[in-house]
Amino acid sequence: MKIRKIDLSDAVSERESKKVRNFKRIFFVLSIVGLLIGLSLFWSIFAPLKPGGISFPGLPVADPIKSTEGRVNILLFGIGGGTHEGPDLTDSIIVASLNLKTKQTVMFSIPRDLWMDNIKQRINATYEIGKKTGSGLSFAEDKIDDILGLTIHYGVLINFDGFGKAIDLVDGIDIEVPTTFDDYEYPITGEEDNLCGLHEQEVDLNEDQAKALNREVGKAKVLVNDQGKIASTSADFACRFEHIHFDKGSNHLNGPIALTFVRSRHGTNGEGSDFARSRRQQLVIEAFGKKALSLPTLINPSKLIDLYTTFSKSVETDIPRDKFLEFYNLAKNNKKTVSVVLGDLGNGGSLFINPSPADYGGAWVLIPKDRDFSKIADFVHQTLIQADQEATRSAKPSL
Repeated sequence: MKIRKIDLSDAVSERESKKVRNFKRIFFVLSIVGLLIGLSLFWSIFAPLKPGGISFPGLPVADPIKSTEGRVNILLFGIGGGTHEGPDLTDSIIVASLNLKTKQTVMFSIPRDLWMDNIKQRINATYEIGKKTGSGLSFAEDKIDDILGLTIHYGVLINFDGFGKAIDLVDGIDIEVPTTFDDYEYPITGEEDNLCGLHEQEVDLNEDQAKALNREVGKAKVLVNDQGKIASTSADFACRFEHIHFDKGSNHLNGPIALTFVRSRHGTNGEGSDFARSRRQQLVIEAFGKKALSLPTLINPSKLIDLYTTFSKSVETDIPRDKFLEFYNLAKNNKKTVSVVLGDLGNGGSLFINPSPADYGGAWVLIPKDRDFSKIADFVHQTLIQADQEATRSAKPSL
């Protein structure tokens, strides 16, 4: 097994910032706006102004941003990129709800293994299914808003491979790594099919061997080593993996290191869950949003052109181009973000349970307790009410 220690201290900027106090939880919308604003400025600076085309600051727009009951709801997808199976399965799924009156955003992170009765698949397949039938984003918006009880107005999908390139274009990002962790099974690109010295052989599987391999008892072709031991664990394929290590603290990450940070799936110290991975993805995206919205980026035409080229290949959205700057203003005026991870509400709380895989074609899925999907919409609704009430109390002047 190749061992690669990610010594982040080597990547720290000379102008290393102090640790951020009261570190905010993720504002994914601001980050996506960071992506969109580069596109917007590129077009507003370099593209000719045409009737009905780009809207400039100060000029009226034909149609307002879509909203329902004073809220703009955006579905945010992230796909892993790289050479893995299911390239259109979404790793990160978030719905952000912006209150236009209170200028507050509630962000709901949704576990990718949530079962969707309306498509008979896990939620991370909604974009892939929709893409095959015409439009991945619109299909996903339609199906997911049924589950959450929210009208989803817009969608954004980003490929993390292109995102890594964009991070290098803005000269890296500053991020607070929340905890030290190791991952001993980080896949090496290009080694996915390496047999690691094993060879195929037909054997008679006994009950224990069949169980370990999730195969039927009896004759089967398997991979064995030179001593005849059947390969049944990741340790038997050590040549496919490397050991990576991250230290807690404030650090400067380049694109490749940032992608390693967000893609790790088998981290120690609680970093091996999909929920932890989702939080790391959000941390990186938020950090990029700050960098993309920084003055050195926005006043650099060459950098904006490079970002536009990268994003045009890595970002899909149904937000009209002439609305990008309006979304930028929404993000700029945002006063507070409330972050909710539906699968992990803290203190062991969750909206979901793991049913028997036998009931779902052998798939490991999450469903609401008592199989009552209305509980998801009820929870989302109550969370938004509480957030609005808190925003109203905070806005009242103190006596």
